[in-house]
Amino acid sequence: MDELLDRIYRAVRFVLDVIIGYAASAVLLLATLLALAEIVRRYILGLVFDWGQDAVTYMIVSAVFLYFGVTQAKRAHLVMSAAIDAVRAKGYARLILWLRTVVSLFSLALFIGFAWWGLPTVERTMMMARKTQSMVLELWPFQACLAVGFGLMALVTLFQLYQDVRALLGKTVFPWAPAEQTTDI
Repeated sequence: MDELLDRIYRAVRFVLDVIIGYAASAVLLLATLLALAEIVRRYILGLVFDWGQDAVTYMIVSAVFLYFGVTQAKRAHLVMSAAIDAVRAKGYARLILWLRTVVSLFSLALFIGFAWWGLPTVERTMMMARKTQSMVLELWPFQACLAVGFGLMALVTLFQLYQDVRALLGKTVFPWAPAEQTTDI
């Protein structure tokens, strides 16, 4: 079972790290280039695209939404490790495992909730034909990126919860995927 899940998680991580990560980076690059083009058009040529600012804003936001799953897979979200480091220094490694498991469980519930309730929101926005402020771009693709981002975070958190539960049982799974992100300052 562990080997099958390891292969599946490696495939998920490949999709996240290579495909979604690079796609989000490409969208950020395109948004930056569009913003630079808008600067040139506005301040040098005196022309603007009516939809330019909206496109840049929503492209950047969408790329960040899609990248949520990549940062979750690396466990690289905001890390407040001072309390955890203090508890670990006292020798309570098992308590840290329990806390990490509980946090993974709550995170999974939260991400599933956001993804689940995000789908009707996307559908409603599509039906209402809601648009951005420029009245050119549809809003639903950006909301879909948010729902997909939370869905990817839920998928990754499911594997991380499995990793945390196995660690509580004294087993090591996914040794190639660190259970904790360390930040050196």
